[in-house]
Parts: sequence; C-alpha cells; structure tokens
Amino acid sequence: MQTTEQRHDPVAVTAALRCEYELLDSYLAALRPERWAGPSAATEWNVQKVVSHLGSGAEITLRTLQQELDGAAPLTAESRQGIWDHFDSLAPAPLFAAFEERNQAHLGYLEALAPEQRARRLRFFAGEAPVGEYSQYRLSELALHSWDIRVALDPTARLLPDTTRTLLPLVLQTLPRRANADARARLAGTAYAFALAGPVRRELAIAVQADAVVAEQAWFGGPAATLWLPAETFIRLLAGRLPLPAAEQAGEVVVDGDGAAARALNELFPGY
Repeated sequence: MQTTEQRHDPVAVTAALRCEYELLDSYLAALRPERWAGPSAATEWNVQKVVSHLGSGAEITLRTLQQELDGAAPLTAESRQGIWDHFDSLAPAPLFAAFEERNQAHLGYLEALAPEQRARRLRFFAGEAPVGEYSQYRLSELALHSWDIRVALDPTARLLPDTTRTLLPLVLQTLPRRANADARARLAGTAYAFALAGPVRRELAIAVQADAVVAEQAWFGGPAATLWLPAETFIRLLAGRLPLPAAEQAGEVVVDGDGAAARALNELFPGY
C-alpha cells in the first residue's frame, strides 16, 4: 500500500478530483428537495449555496485552463461575477444539472490533456504553477466543500484516501496563508509535533513564529504538544474543520503535552 503523498502529479490530482466529484454527485442525486435549503458544515452557506459555489468554481477553473493552455478569451471580473450570479440564480434541479455539466466538462478537459500540456505552467490567483499544482487548488475546494455537505448528512464522512495523498503537499505548502494573524502572534514561539497515520504515514512539526507558520520535516525538541491523528484528520484540522475537544473525546486525535496549547490550533487555523 502506498503511504506517501503524491507531489503535484497531474494524473493523480485529476483521478482524485474525479473520485471526489462522483462521490458528491451520488449524494446530491439522492438528496430530498427540501434538504437543499438545509445547513452544511460551512456555517454561512446552506447546501444549495455550496453546490452553487462548486458549480461556478468548476466553470471558472475550466475557463482559466482554456485561457492559459488554448489562448481562449481571458476571464474578467465582470465575467466571473456573471458566472457566480448565474449559478446563484438557479433552483435546486437546474443547479444540480449545471453542477454536473460543468464538473464533467472540467474533468473531461483535464483527462484529455496531452503530457506536454500537463507540463505547462499557467497563471492564476495564487501565482504561477504547472497544471498538477493548479488543479490541487480545485481539489482542495471540491473535497472540503463536499465534506461540508456530506458531514451534515453523515457525521462519519471523511476525505477520500486518494485526496489525502494528493492534497497534503499543497496543504503544507500553503500553511502560512491559513494561519490567523492574531492567534499566530499569541502563539509565537510555540511548536507542535504531529504523527500522521493512514494513507500518508509521516512525522512532521509546525513552528509558530511572529510573522510565519513553518512546517518542518523533522520533530522539534520539546514541542508544546504532540498530536497523533490520521493524515485526513490533519488536513481538516488545518482547514478549520476539526473541533479538537470533540475529536479528542471521540478518540480521533490523541494529544500528549499541553492540551490548552493543542486546542489553540483551532484558533490558529479557523478555516475558510
């Protein structure tokens, strides 16, 4: 069994995207009409709004790929707003159809790319990256918001193993952007050690500095707290989707050391 993460492999990322989409699609297909107005784990959005976000996201991601790889007309602020407004205007049945159509179009485009196209670098909101790394941002959006919908229906919902393997490099790479500045200032000088299990088994550490949060590949001496948890759970912790007290009580996370410092990770990584 492979236990290491995939590093920006475009084929692996596309396969993980396909699996996450098909899982969410099966949930939505079975959803009662009234449930679309029900809550999701994204506290400010109901299920319908999350699906709208994921449908418009597929459209914008596809249009960005076509712009960078095929020379299609560039997206403008006005065209993006038009896409968001269109999806937000749809009732559940046509929204679900549009969600399926645009995600299938995006996935079909990725799956049809030639190797030389997958190696191309493109420009997007986070800078410039090859197709595989760019697609990890879409995988993060799709997987986490899919979890937001699914966990509201099934408390045992988790990210898929291939998503965990494929997404972890991006999570660590973007760690500084995820941290809350006020909590970072309060916790400056604190270090945490993590032992990850599941489809990715590794040890790592996170150091909080006044102006940064840094992930290291080795244990720090004398961390404030050491956390043992599945790699999937670690990703949700850094995405603000793991209340630590409940996770500890359920046995999903084991904490050794300063429990209050460990629980402060929820303040450091409040989510998005």
